[in-house]
Amino acid sequence: MTNSSMDIASLGLREEDAIIDIMKRHSQKPDYRVNLIRLQQACERNYLRLIRLLPDLSEQEHFRLPVQHRNTLDNGLEWLVIDVLERAPYTTLLKLQMEAEWGQLFKMPEAEVRLYHDVDMAEVVSRKTSQIIQPRYDYPNSKMYQPDEKEQHNQFLAQWLDYAMPACRTYTEKT
Repeated sequence: MTNSSMDIASLGLREEDAIIDIMKRHSQKPDYRVNLIRLQQACERNYLRLIRLLPDLSEQEHFRLPVQHRNTLDNGLEWLVIDVLERAPYTTLLKLQMEAEWGQLFKMPEAEVRLYHDVDMAEVVSRKTSQIIQPRYDYPNSKMYQPDEKEQHNQFLAQWLDYAMPACRTYTEKT
């Protein structure tokens, strides 16, 4: 038996948990700390983007916004579909998803975003798999989530909204 095999057996852990434990002990990186300022800035900018895209948010429950850019080939139109899942005095929960004719080829982005109207912030609270995103994850972990998974999802939301904004803005200004 090797030293690591004895460690696993003596700890009484599953092999997967034991490997993660050994990796943590030998890791030289300090524990990840959430950068709250950067995360809050991303959430504030996402709130502003969503409010610009959805001027009728307080009255409307369903939005289907066309997303087409001049430089796209004749692939058909893409849609940013936004549904209001729940409303409360200070929050609104939205479901965002992308639809396209070519969408059967790929998994289209989908996320639930909670708007906090009292602090003007929007954060991704779950992704397509309906799993709630934790503020931080220990690393390494069995699911291989990144330590800053929540921040990455909010950055992706920013990029997604920036992609949709030019076409959607002209559509919403016309209606």
